[in-house]
Amino acid sequence: MQISDAGRSWLLDCVVGVLLTWDESPASAARRLDALLRGATPHELMRLESDYRGRRHGLGVLCPGVLDEDGTPADRIPAHTATTSGATTDYRGAADEREPSGHREPSGAGEPSGAGEAGDDAVPGRYGPAVAALMSFDRSGHLRETGVARLAGTGDPFVLPFLLLRLNDPVEQVRDLAREAVTTRLDPGHVDLLVQLLPLLDGLRGRRRAGRLLASVEDLLHRHGTAALWRGARSDEPLVRASCLRRLARTEPVAAVGAAFSSREPSLWQWGARVATSSRLAPAEQDALLPHLEASSSPRIRLRALRARARQPHGEAHLRRAMLDPDARIRYHARATLYARGHTDLAPQVYRDALAPAHVPDATAVGALGGLSDLGGACDVPRILDFTAHPRARVRAEAWRALSILAPSEVAAGIDRLAADPSGKVRRHLPRGGPA
Repeated sequence: MQISDAGRSWLLDCVVGVLLTWDESPASAARRLDALLRGATPHELMRLESDYRGRRHGLGVLCPGVLDEDGTPADRIPAHTATTSGATTDYRGAADEREPSGHREPSGAGEPSGAGEAGDDAVPGRYGPAVAALMSFDRSGHLRETGVARLAGTGDPFVLPFLLLRLNDPVEQVRDLAREAVTTRLDPGHVDLLVQLLPLLDGLRGRRRAGRLLASVEDLLHRHGTAALWRGARSDEPLVRASCLRRLARTEPVAAVGAAFSSREPSLWQWGARVATSSRLAPAEQDALLPHLEASSSPRIRLRALRARARQPHGEAHLRRAMLDPDARIRYHARATLYARGHTDLAPQVYRDALAPAHVPDATAVGALGGLSDLGGACDVPRILDFTAHPRARVRAEAWRALSILAPSEVAAGIDRLAADPSGKVRRHLPRGGPA
């Protein structure tokens, strides 16, 4: 049987590999299954559910010995049970009696009574929840109902994500069992666990059948989960961090967005930028958040902040600073906004003033040189030439670019120096054909 298909969950491949070894050593296979399911993230469990349900054969077909005659996991039944004749019979025959063939040869004939109860054939009861959890993913509604019923009677926190996934089950009886089991666990003692499962809850949000109970979960987190959400915001799992910050932003937007920008995740920066520029924020909250965006290394986020400043009646000072941004789009947007407000005499003088001091910050130098390349003239060439010897490659590159636009003859005159520059960012401004 092929167990590795393109685009399929890696966890499914591991689970199928475990199931295929069940006959050889049920206890060892159950231990591995338990370790796989307990170590999986909520996102991986959701992917496993989707892929496992799409399989042609499930747990009961691949490993009929996992179930007893009623479809209940035989987690405490040894692989071979003694018969009255003294021989042993494979308990999988009970499952196969429902098949048309009706008869199987005893696989343990000739072995002494109870031989399988020693060794690795008996599945320890502590692995029963893992077997029941996998049953809750099966294509068979009967097996899912049996699995959920066993999970509902287990106090192990491990079972909660599997019960949550069954809130959207297409079979009403399975949904009802899962709903009752989850409802009994909606108390402050389970808040930390629910926080770790937030990516799974977010995935269930778009599923029609699970919506009502999820509202109760959100209410519990709102009333009792603030401290747990802040702990989750410092989690090592990126999806948990993002889910926690989204919920914290509803009540503490300034702190939540600040935490997002203190991380190293661009996806959280983009989310924080959307929150900070939302029309739902109070003006004071937005003023507290926009500096995070303006200090970002992402031009798109800085541009988003600039557009928010353009809507503010008191944002003119920020627009003037944005005229010196290293990014050309931001400079242009700032100039256009100020021009629309009647400030038609700012450029290019603002760029000349920025370059006048003896020591100019690197980011300011790049922005001012870029502004002069757009709006400067021949009178600016001597000052631009000074920056072709700047110690920072980015500043030198911007200076040579400005010269190539305003004074190509100066580039031709200094082509040997330009060609000898150690930085490729600078040398790319060589004229076509290079030095003679």
